[in-house]
Amino acid sequence: MRIPTLLPFLALLVTGNTQAQLAANGATASFRGSLPPKPVAALSAEQEAMIEKRLTALTSAFQAVKKHPHAADADIFLKAVRYALDFDEWYDKKAEDGVKKCTVLLDEAEKRIAGLNDNQTPWLEGSGQKVLGFYSAIDDSPQPYGVEIPEGLDYKAKKTPLWIWLHGRGDTSTDLHFIYSKLLAKKPGQFQPAGTIVIHPFGRYCNGWKSAGETDVFECRDDAAARFNIDENRIALAGFSMGGAGAWHLGAHFADQWACVHTGAGFADVKRYQKLTPDKYPNWYEQALWGVYDVPDYARNFYNVPLISYSGEVDAQRDSAEYMMEVLGKEGLHPPHLIGPGMPHKYHPDTLKEVQRLVEEAVAKGRDPLPKKVVLQCRANRYAAMAWVEVLECAKQWDDTRVEAELIGTDGFKATTKNVVAFTVDAKAIGLDKRSVTIDGQQVETTPPNISTSAPQNTFVKQDGKWTVRSSNPSKGAISTKAGGTCIEDAFLHRFVIVLPEKSSGNPALDAWVKAESAHFIQRWRGLMRGDPIVATVDEVIAPKSPYRSSDVSLILWGTPENNRLIADCYDSKVLPFVTTYGEHPFPGHWSKEKIAVGDQTFSAADHVLCATYPRSASSPRDLSWGRIVINSGLTFREAHDRTNSLQNPKLPDWAILDITQPADAETAGKVVAADFFDVHWQVRAKK
Repeated sequence: MRIPTLLPFLALLVTGNTQAQLAANGATASFRGSLPPKPVAALSAEQEAMIEKRLTALTSAFQAVKKHPHAADADIFLKAVRYALDFDEWYDKKAEDGVKKCTVLLDEAEKRIAGLNDNQTPWLEGSGQKVLGFYSAIDDSPQPYGVEIPEGLDYKAKKTPLWIWLHGRGDTSTDLHFIYSKLLAKKPGQFQPAGTIVIHPFGRYCNGWKSAGETDVFECRDDAAARFNIDENRIALAGFSMGGAGAWHLGAHFADQWACVHTGAGFADVKRYQKLTPDKYPNWYEQALWGVYDVPDYARNFYNVPLISYSGEVDAQRDSAEYMMEVLGKEGLHPPHLIGPGMPHKYHPDTLKEVQRLVEEAVAKGRDPLPKKVVLQCRANRYAAMAWVEVLECAKQWDDTRVEAELIGTDGFKATTKNVVAFTVDAKAIGLDKRSVTIDGQQVETTPPNISTSAPQNTFVKQDGKWTVRSSNPSKGAISTKAGGTCIEDAFLHRFVIVLPEKSSGNPALDAWVKAESAHFIQRWRGLMRGDPIVATVDEVIAPKSPYRSSDVSLILWGTPENNRLIADCYDSKVLPFVTTYGEHPFPGHWSKEKIAVGDQTFSAADHVLCATYPRSASSPRDLSWGRIVINSGLTFREAHDRTNSLQNPKLPDWAILDITQPADAETAGKVVAADFFDVHWQVRAKK
């Protein structure tokens, strides 16, 4: 299921000349060895105690207004100071400057809490730069974003265009520093489109606009749209450096969401950007997982949206845009690629004006919410939809998958496909029952009851080389199918709940690993994704009215079948028959005190652990991007990969067996002794 619920948007921001240049070891030049970095000028114990005392008092005062619709506008300041204290995020030259920033944020929090107590929100009034917040559906964390409202703009009077500007990499731009810079900003952003609101998502800090950073953009957009009367068909997406990489990624994977996409510098793939040669390639499944984010694998999607690229003439990152122009050219696309003469990693002022002119023209024209022609190219299951077309099942996961669908006049529909077994269309929106249908040159019979406009979707299925249509989605014995490749990290783009072991498993070594790795994930999520993960007990999950019983919620289960009843339920639904979690399709394997078996591979349970993902609901035809079960894994990219956002990608497939006698480090949680993707029907693939 796709993240977007509204539509397009744009972004703006420039970074320093060297901020995204790669060092010899592949690290971004600004990388200081960890995210968030260690402090530059640490605060004294007395200074921290003073801040802590005031934060505690304001946190208590906030409880009276926490249910207000705009409570996040105040809560973002409290969280920013809390995280700065927890992670020692003091990056100014003097400790006093860190104290000053905390004081400014807490002063603003106090004012906003007082306003909310009186049901007043004066910070929303008027024009200029503002800092607002929303609560993320992923983990309920308050997330900040900046807003620029032009002088004299009356957005209440008419629908308003929106640009979303994706910022560049900033290792020290954690909540405290991001919010402080936006709160006191005197200088407007790089672009100043006329009559247009510009928003600046936080993006969950520094993750290349991937994972929760991707979700942050859409949640930020939707929050701004609800407040500012945004025209959903005139939203542009833009960014520079890391933001340019984000614009490449979000522009290609969600091309139907934007009126225009502008990419300024920024990487577009892993292999070329990292200058990897075959002797330096990672294992085969990590190479396959490049297909989640690598933009060349989604290049044809730019048929759906205007694209405008920019590079400095002497910028090392110009190569990424030049490469994308080659890829796009082979697909028959030739978007403008503007070059800033003599420029390193920044905009040329004259070229910047031309970029703005082109984007404004595209935004004025607007996005077509129901295009006559839809082009979809994908490899990952999570990105298998575009406009009114969605792939439900592919023949071979991680292969190039394509659908090109077009409405012909008022009575025709044709489509061509590649690597597709089943795809669905919005029958009601396109009036499918009134159209003759041709797929891959074959005429398809569309007489009732096979086809229906009362059903939300109609599905075309390929069987024995022949296409047929039905008014309900296909299923293989009620088990989900894959529309492309999947991985463990798919669960973390949406709401998830961590469920820790209830007791000891009887294996001290395994218990120690689970305790350390679950704690690592919680702290890693807090430090890099800037939110407190939701943690619940088994009893809280299985309670009759539990909010975690929803198929929209992924369950992140830690432990073994011996000490976590929900993991036991993965193998035998009779253990917890409170929901039809798997129906007749338990997890394909076996885990006892003695051994772990996946397919025909067996491992000692004394010193091995299973990490895996699986659909939570067997009754849903495609409940894959969320509503997952994840066993013994958090984010699979680790601290060593933070040196450049291009490496912050999934590292494990659908399942893996780890030998925990090898200690966890900055790259892995243990030695991977077996790993693979499940097949298209979520069963163990036969060994080659």
